[in-house]
Amino acid sequence: MPEGDALKDTVTKYDLPGEMTGTGEIRNGFAHIHVVMGVEGDRAIAPGPDARAGQLTGMT
Repeated sequence: MPEGDALKDTVTKYDLPGEMTGTGEIRNGFAHIHVVMGVEGDRAIAPGPDARAGQLTGMT
């Protein structure tokens, strides 16, 4: 939506539509999250076991 109008939609077209979901908790003062992304074609994408926050490498 535009910053100045919460009632207006901004339609965006993506080459690979997807949905993302996740859960997490605070552990020892740090965010500990689990995230999975499902994309068109019944595929799931999740970070590898060595991935750290902010990294896109290690995606499988």
